[in-house]
Amino acid sequence: MTPSSHILSPLAAFALASALACGPSHPPPAATKGALTADQSGESPAAGASAPAKMIGYDLRRLRPRDDETLAAMFERLHAQAKADGKRVAVLFSADWCAPCKQIEAELGNLQPAEQIEDVRVFELKEEDWTEVTRMSEFNELRARWYPKKGSYPVLVLLDSEGAALEEMKEAIDRLEGEGLEPTLPNWFATSRKA
Repeated sequence: MTPSSHILSPLAAFALASALACGPSHPPPAATKGALTADQSGESPAAGASAPAKMIGYDLRRLRPRDDETLAAMFERLHAQAKADGKRVAVLFSADWCAPCKQIEAELGNLQPAEQIEDVRVFELKEEDWTEVTRMSEFNELRARWYPKKGSYPVLVLLDSEGAALEEMKEAIDRLEGEGLEPTLPNWFATSRKA
């Protein structure tokens, strides 16, 4: 699947959501200058006889409550496994009622060029999973490691190898736009690698 030209890029959706303070009483944001265009479809331009880019899906893992493990312990275990697998980690905090969260989730269902996203594993935590089992304190404690504000969604943070925040999505939007690049998840992941 490829994103269509009328859908707001996930990073631009976050920027707009930050301004609107995403919540159940707010309407979904309209498309803005950050909308994906056909050139972000993941298709390689016809450059001589070059082979088309290998397309893959995002490496997405949803962290759900387990009776035998705290969220902090689960995160540490899964972060260590991702590191052992040679993956960088991004953490997404979202909620079902949040329109920009749904746009990011839709993006995470798309195929993208492997060279841009293959080294990132995304851990998704949904508010509803943790509310249902009355373990929101664990959810909020983990979230506070990288983003202290509660109830604001989506929060997407790219981590360094030690689990500290490398760059938060709003920062990535500003950086990418400053570099003249479209603020998309693949561009963020690709440009955030150490040289």
